[in-house]
Amino acid sequence: MKFIKSIFIIVFFLSCGNIFAQKTIEHKVVSGDSFYSIAKKYNVEEEAIYKLNPNLKGKVLQLNTIIIIPNDKKSKIKGDNKTVKNKSDVYEVQSGDSFYSVALNNDLTVDDLKKYNPDVSPKNLQIGQKINLKPVKTKKTKVEKETRIVENSSNDNTFHIVKKGETMSSISKKYGLKLADLLEMNKPLRTNLQIGDKVAIKKENLSIVEVDKPVDSSSNGLIAESNTSDDDVEEADDSGEITHLVKKGETASSIARHYNVKLKELKKLNPRVGDKLSVGHKLIIKKGNVNNNIVVAEEESIEDIAPMSVENVTKADQLIAIASQNIGTRYRGGGKTEEGFDCSGLMCYTFDKLQISLPRSSSSQSEIGKKIKRKNAQKGDLIFFSTNGRGTINHVGMITEIYEDDIRFIHSSVSSGVIISSINEAYYTKRFKKIVRVLHDYQ
Repeated sequence: MKFIKSIFIIVFFLSCGNIFAQKTIEHKVVSGDSFYSIAKKYNVEEEAIYKLNPNLKGKVLQLNTIIIIPNDKKSKIKGDNKTVKNKSDVYEVQSGDSFYSVALNNDLTVDDLKKYNPDVSPKNLQIGQKINLKPVKTKKTKVEKETRIVENSSNDNTFHIVKKGETMSSISKKYGLKLADLLEMNKPLRTNLQIGDKVAIKKENLSIVEVDKPVDSSSNGLIAESNTSDDDVEEADDSGEITHLVKKGETASSIARHYNVKLKELKKLNPRVGDKLSVGHKLIIKKGNVNNNIVVAEEESIEDIAPMSVENVTKADQLIAIASQNIGTRYRGGGKTEEGFDCSGLMCYTFDKLQISLPRSSSSQSEIGKKIKRKNAQKGDLIFFSTNGRGTINHVGMITEIYEDDIRFIHSSVSSGVIISSINEAYYTKRFKKIVRVLHDYQ
């Protein structure tokens, strides 16, 4: 009888061992693992793992550590009394995480993860950073067409209702007005026009206006807020200057022939120009008339600044490369994506790629960093202009090249999109305001 009891006890414990083995799994820690990612991988709660591995709670996982994982249904993440996968749309980066491990542990490809997180640098994940695991839903804006006949005002003016993409410059052209006259009639009108704003125009130029009226699907028909900045006004060029925007396949020789000018003269106006040209660069064909009353006295109070460090020169080259990838991208008021940029939006987009945050408007960007003398300018510095006829800063570019007295800069122009221009163009010579070094603050 004792023998039979002994056999029974042995069989019982062997059975329990098998049952326990079936209810747990051994996991060997690999690079990139975290308690969160392991729980996701096995579709269990983190707390269930901690119960089986109490000595590991609160500690950093070491490579090759063996972790016991529950394998029973009770330990699975629950919802509506059914075993389901974690429905979280966002993942918080843990110690040891990589873009690859996050994608792998969430049944995604790295390309999917990049698509869902366009502003996240895969090589620079930070602990606690939020990563989208699904496409980010954005509110769709419907566009309805409506025709408005604007009413007379007491001062015998009428109004134009601003629609998407319009600027004071484009409105002045639409009604055959001088931009200065239009600005005078609309004092004090902010330069960052919003959709639905009224702009006063002369009565004889009144016409029926077809308005793009954005309607937020969740706002019961209210006009959606526009994301424009103050960088969408360009004053007309009255200097008589002629410029040419280089297109694919063009050379200095072919452009000289087109305008019936001598190649020697073209190169004199554009000293660094060879016969092979880069698409998106502007060439001066005929020099405009400039009243050389540029105020240099303001620079006398600015202290000379040391040249950029080698590290920041490298950053400047990276910034120029990033911005140059967008040459030819159209201008878009309020835009700061590859679908379209305004001038400050292009700067925000470019610097953000190196994890440097800039204010949204050009006037605000002009107030950061170190103001420097023109003679101390370097690649990567920001250069500011006033193109609104009021003397206030409303345009920004980034310096890409300096040659003797010429400064070339990349910017988003209302008329041409992302291009590279020269400070020696008459238009920019007389509208130049100042140069600021942002990278100085990151040395």
